Amino acid sequence: MELLRNLRASTRVLFLYEVTTSRHSRLRTIAERLGMTVQGCSDYAHGLERDGLLSMVDGEYRATKKGVEFLHDRLVDLRSFVERARREMAFIETTAALAGNTIRSGNKVGLFMEDGVLVAFAGRSSPSSGVAVHDATKGELLAVRSLEGIVALRPGRIIIGRVSPRAAGRRAVPGAAAKRVLRDADEFIVAALDVGGLAAAKELGLKPRIEFGVVPAAVEAAERGVNVLLLAPEERAVEAVQAIEAANAKLEDKIPYESVALS
Repeated sequence: MELLRNLRASTRVLFLYEVTTSRHSRLRTIAERLGMTVQGCSDYAHGLERDGLLSMVDGEYRATKKGVEFLHDRLVDLRSFVERARREMAFIETTAALAGNTIRSGNKVGLFMEDGVLVAFAGRSSPSSGVAVHDATKGELLAVRSLEGIVALRPGRIIIGRVSPRAAGRRAVPGAAAKRVLRDADEFIVAALDVGGLAAAKELGLKPRIEFGVVPAAVEAAERGVNVLLLAPEERAVEAVQAIEAANAKLEDKIPYESVALS
């Protein structure tokens, strides 16, 4: 966000905020409030005046109508950023996990991501841990509190299997790329995008687990460490690539992916 990255941008906003919420007839008082030199304050004042954001009215520095609108827009942007950051950094006191073995209330548990699902194991160390809230047997839902650390997780792979309309309408002998996909299919969950993807899954003898909300679901699965084979019509493959790239722009560990023509 430019307002936080750029000192000049943030100082301009603070200057306009100061003259909008307080009365100032001298640059020295503005400089003192902003913790800067009078010369520096003067430079900012000249720049704001040049841009039509500041003016002198009855001997006082005041934001113009354009300046007030500028200040309002920047504060709205800042508020949106802060609210989004607060949601993303929300402190989680408890979480839900599946019990990986028999767990007793008060046991310290290690947390692991297995096939996209958070699993807790008593007596197993992990970079992420917590304390069991109640008893649970293997496979039961468990509440975990006093969370520490971060779950060790590497993103899963996404293979985008591109299918042409002609290939989707007839049974064909699989090519080299299709044979490789079939050979490794057990390592992936299958997502079928649109009727073309469903037809391709049927021809390849695969059963899709994801048929609705396919692209975002495939990306979320990969973020949880699950490998995904995304069967998509040729004309919609770019949609999947764009979604993966958008997710990767926010991830430290990127989702590895490749696009393969199956016809």
